[in-house]
Order: sequence, then C-alpha cells, then structure tokens
Amino acid sequence: MLRSLRAAAAALVLAAFVTPAGAAGIQGKKITLPSSERAVHVTQFKAPGTSPRPSVLLLHGAGGFDRQIANNERYAAQLAEQGFDAYLVYYYSDRDDQMMSNGINVFEQRYPAWAKMVGELAEYLEKQKDSNGKAGLVGFSNGGILATGASTLDPKINAAVIYYGTDPWPLGTPAKRFPPLLILHGDADQIIPVDAGKELAAEAKSLGGPADLVIYPGESHGFGARWDDKNATDAFNRAVAFLTKQLK
Repeated sequence: MLRSLRAAAAALVLAAFVTPAGAAGIQGKKITLPSSERAVHVTQFKAPGTSPRPSVLLLHGAGGFDRQIANNERYAAQLAEQGFDAYLVYYYSDRDDQMMSNGINVFEQRYPAWAKMVGELAEYLEKQKDSNGKAGLVGFSNGGILATGASTLDPKINAAVIYYGTDPWPLGTPAKRFPPLLILHGDADQIIPVDAGKELAAEAKSLGGPADLVIYPGESHGFGARWDDKNATDAFNRAVAFLTKQLK
C-alpha cells in the first residue's frame, strides 16, 4: 500500500469541505505567521469575543485551498463561529509552487520541513494573549498526511482531525506518539484506501493515543465536497465536537 500511496500523493486534488449552515458572517483576513523557514501565508478567521480560545490550523490537499476557496473559507468561518480561531495554512512556498507547476513531485522531499513548520505555527499561536494555550489540526487528503507528521513530531499539538489521510510515512521513521485523533474516511476511497485510515487508528492506539475512526459506507475520496451529502455534515459536526472536547 505504501508504494501506491506515494504515487497518489503527487496527484491528489483538494477535497472541498462542507458546513451544515449557510455562509457564516465571519470574514477571513490574510496575514503571515512566523516560522524558522519563512513567513507563512494564512487566512485567519477569528472567533467572536475576547475570551481565551484554541487555534485550529487547516491543512490543504495537493491542489491548495484556492480551487475551492469559498468552501474552505466557509469551513474555517464555521469553526470560528464555534469558538475556535481558524487558520487556512498555505504551507507551500513560492518555490514549491514553481516546482509543482513544472511537474516535479515535492511531497516527500518537502514533507519533513512542512511538518516542522506546522508545529512551529501551532506553538506560536498557543503563546498569543488571546489563546487558551491549545492548538489542533484539521488536515484533508495530503494535508491529513501532513497533520499526522506534524502532530507526531510536536507534542504541543493537542488534537488532529484527519480527513482521508494516512500515517506520516514520508518522515521515514516510525511515529513515537500521536495526540487524540479523529479519522474520517470513506470505504469506497480509491485514492487513499480506507485501510490506510484503519492502519493509522491502530498505530495511534498502539502508541497509547486515543483514535476515533469513522468510516462512511459508499463514500469516495473527498466526500466532504458534496454539499447535499449528509455524511459531509456529519463529519463536520463530529470534527467540531471532537475539537471542543480536546481543546476547550
């Protein structure tokens, strides 16, 4: 399976995401956050009020956020409505984009640096004055694979939601820990088979971390993009409940 997943990683397209409500009123703001490699472009969706709140970093699939920007902004805005500061994280650098536009697969090569960067962003946000000191990840497809890598490297990441992802195989070393995980996968996924989600859950549990695996019968890769699909709404609601439990 590992070989097939590596081949698929270069070709995955972004899975768009669905929220159960209409367009949320919270608007995104484009900012940069610091990391040791570079200033990282993000779109920030601030939760209402002044009470300390957790941060949630959203990690895109291979196609980036912009192919389905309205859907991704809606997902982040709805998280903000639920009391999380949400961030769409553009973890590709300009050079990454250039190389990929020339047909070069940078996923394995750049993965360790991206995972380190995500951890640095989470730690930075946890230290801000309006933070409650906790941060979580929501990763989709390739971003789900990145979320497992970042969360196994950085113990300050408190939780991760993995939409159709895998264990952090591009790190090249076995994972030593995971935070609590919520793994969402369709059993008809032909790009990242559901067995990858099962293996991730089993690995996390073997390392002593809680892992909830939810399998959606008949759903294929990117099922969250189907706006009229009750399973997309169910997955979003589960993500909110999970993040609320783990981060608040």
